[in-house]
Amino acid sequence: MKNLAILSALAALVLGGTANAADIPVKARVVKPVPYTWTGCFIGVAGGGVWGRSNHISGDAGTFGFNITGGYNVNGGIIGAEYGCQWQNGTFVFGTESDFSWTSARGGANNIAPFATTSVSSTEQHWLSTTRLRAGVLVTPDLLIYATGGIATARVEMTVDATVVGNGILSETRTRWGWTAGAGMEYLLGNGWSAKLDYLYVRLNDKEYNNPPLPGFAVRDNIPLDQHIFRVGVNYKFTDCPFLIFGCGPVVAKY
Repeated sequence: MKNLAILSALAALVLGGTANAADIPVKARVVKPVPYTWTGCFIGVAGGGVWGRSNHISGDAGTFGFNITGGYNVNGGIIGAEYGCQWQNGTFVFGTESDFSWTSARGGANNIAPFATTSVSSTEQHWLSTTRLRAGVLVTPDLLIYATGGIATARVEMTVDATVVGNGILSETRTRWGWTAGAGMEYLLGNGWSAKLDYLYVRLNDKEYNNPPLPGFAVRDNIPLDQHIFRVGVNYKFTDCPFLIFGCGPVVAKY
């Protein structure tokens, strides 16, 4: 009986200790959030203003190289879509960006002597597209400062209104190539969204208009067009994979 009492006391002690241990709270393991990565591909929209300069230059024999007009402003708005992919390495971010935008940039001026000064020559841009490289540095994990540069394509129309001298109106539209360079900044808003502000300088190549000429209108050897573009935009990074540009790594969570 004595041995049985001892065994009962030991069993009660063990069971009581186990119950008490079950009541002891276990500290939850802290899961640290995965840092955001700028690596991936994005789409977005951007819009703003265009401020440019243009003029008409003669291509006719006898006046070749003469200015048909003085310089004039070609200003308007711009809005469109953009997309790109990029790769983050430490505090540096490299990638590409392309955009296609509709513009309302236009301007004109009266011709100058020896051309008919009652006629008005003008330049109008219908759309602009750029494809650029981007290279930037993270000032903070949320703020990217970058430089950018590449090629530009635009649809540019020239118009000559010579109705006062009885020659009517001449209009011709050409697709033109050029180059662009600029800089900008982009700030993370969270959940893959970001806001950006950028500046681009665009210079289009030389292009002839009205050649062969219509009677009563001079050949345009060139209609120069250079532009300053300021835009604001919003982008959404829809994947953390930069696709074929830098290879595809594991998906990284956003926060």
